[in-house]
Amino acid sequence: MKVELHNIVAECPSCHGSDFEPQGARRELISAHTPMLCARCAARSTYLQLLVQIGDKAIARSLETLARIRAQRAKLKKPEPQRK
Repeated sequence: MKVELHNIVAECPSCHGSDFEPQGARRELISAHTPMLCARCAARSTYLQLLVQIGDKAIARSLETLARIRAQRAKLKKPEPQRK
């Protein structure tokens, strides 16, 4: 199963795989502390760790977008005429 929110997919910290299997819980009953096992390399993490990773990626994307918008605004600003 992919852990995804708004087109941001969590990746395994070891192999960058994106498929995980919950351990000891049914898919419908996943909680923050549910252990998740990477389907590719069997590395373990928790559902919460994967969600935090998604949050970190979302913050990074937002900061990149803000920087791009600020750069575009700076290009659009016309310098004020100098007064003598």
